[in-house]
Amino acid sequence: MALDALAAELTARGELDREQVFREMRTRGMSPIETIYVVTRTFGISLPEAKTAIYESAAWRDQNDDWNRLHSGLADSADGTDNS
Repeated sequence: MALDALAAELTARGELDREQVFREMRTRGMSPIETIYVVTRTFGISLPEAKTAIYESAAWRDQNDDWNRLHSGLADSADGTDNS
């Protein structure tokens, strides 16, 4: 509910761009998942669009290496490969 309220607050502000919202969410200490949720509600975009946008945002760019390792590990686990 708190995330829905935050999305409503951001939407009520009017002219926001995605990067601005990504920076604000990061500053507030929100997780990437919380950020993606709020962005989908604030901008009316799909989950895949929001995930792509956060990966491309300057505000979250420093997390790209961690995300890539996570995705690679998940893919390896799914196909039975263990690269550790």
